[in-house]
Amino acid sequence: MQTTSRLNDVKHLRDIFNAQNSKALKVAFDALNSSIEISEEDLEVQFNRYFVGPMEPVADPFASVYLDNPDVVMSQSTLQVRELYETMGFTYPLKNVIPEDHLGVELDAYYQLLYLEEAKEITYLSELRHYFLHEHIHLWVPRFIEKALRESEHDSKAITFILLQLKSLLIRETTTQGVTA
Repeated sequence: MQTTSRLNDVKHLRDIFNAQNSKALKVAFDALNSSIEISEEDLEVQFNRYFVGPMEPVADPFASVYLDNPDVVMSQSTLQVRELYETMGFTYPLKNVIPEDHLGVELDAYYQLLYLEEAKEITYLSELRHYFLHEHIHLWVPRFIEKALRESEHDSKAITFILLQLKSLLIRETTTQGVTA
């Protein structure tokens, strides 16, 4: 069933970017059905190198870096997405810990909207999901993916796989809505 596949794809990518430890990261990565063999520790090291730190990451997973100022997190676009979440009634457990424009948080919000629409057949929120996808996510996630793929210093099949899965998801979601990525 396509609905389940869409939801699962968003869920697994959300879980990757929201993983709080190597085990959760590996479980989410394995759920994407990759044929890439990688240990929890190696995956965590590579993921942190690309997206977390402690050194400057290859690609920051925050919308504000791509939409506002590359040197500032939590700027105007963060406030805009915060207001959008309030409109949606979206809350998340790491509020005031991780900025609202973090990729994992945004994928969670998108997942929740899609879940209500697809699994619960609550369709009146579809316009809000379309808006969030086209007027926010689609404006910065392709740039994030391109930067991570272009500026990577290390050849990581696992990270490349994650990024290509994210790109594929974005293409599918925007194409289904009549917009190409």
